Amino acid sequence: MLAAYILPGVSPALFRLFVSAAVIIQGVSKSGFAGGAGVLSLPLMMLVMPVDKVAATLLPLLILLDLNAIYHHRHNKDWTVIRQIYVPSIVGILLGALVWWQAGQAGIESYGGYIKRFVGVMAILLALYILAREVSLQWVRGKKAGPCIGWVAGIFAGFSSTIAHAAGPVVSLFVFSQDLGKTLFVGTVAWTFTLINLTKLPFYVAVDLIDLSVLRFDLFLVPLIPAGSWLGKWMHYRISESLFNRVIMALTLLAGIQLLFDVNLVKMLLETMVR
Repeated sequence: MLAAYILPGVSPALFRLFVSAAVIIQGVSKSGFAGGAGVLSLPLMMLVMPVDKVAATLLPLLILLDLNAIYHHRHNKDWTVIRQIYVPSIVGILLGALVWWQAGQAGIESYGGYIKRFVGVMAILLALYILAREVSLQWVRGKKAGPCIGWVAGIFAGFSSTIAHAAGPVVSLFVFSQDLGKTLFVGTVAWTFTLINLTKLPFYVAVDLIDLSVLRFDLFLVPLIPAGSWLGKWMHYRISESLFNRVIMALTLLAGIQLLFDVNLVKMLLETMVR
């Protein structure tokens, strides 16, 4: 079963290491520690897995994490703000699903390179966002985004989320600009992501990204989510969150450059050291 999920030339040991680390990082991120860490998961998995399998594998896991998040924040939400960004996100989801459908029709090999480069660009932007997250949030504070910006942000969030599960900064910045306060902010973001990811699910099934084999593969990965959550809570009292985020930023930047330029920086570094 694993053969369809491993890129040619990647050893099973490296595959298990990268995929396990990616899922654990999602659990750490959703635990409340290092909230931006989840951005590393997709580019990390894309280094060892086919692009379509990565997107498909992550979506059910993200939905499980989202459902857990909204359970804890079931009363903390602002439906007006959610509607402002979720409704236009449906347009972006449709556009993203169209890309995946075209990729399926033409063969993923035809579009795989373009999707990898898109993910590479998003990974680099997300790494920079981690670096400047506090500055970015302060910049939008008091600059309440209106419905027009909501449509632009929503469409981009829906599209980038459908292609690369990378809507985090756009949604966070838009919701933060609404000045909801910390509790409502966290809950509103959680509900927005839940709705976006649940909306993506039938389209992923329709374009044959998700099938029974993907769900069976996910069953092996599900136990890593609570392991990541426990690790995040453990690190909360023992490791500097800012230091951890800098490590995640550096790794995300490295993975993004590798995907964008189709180079193996780790291999090049090792070869340089050997010389």
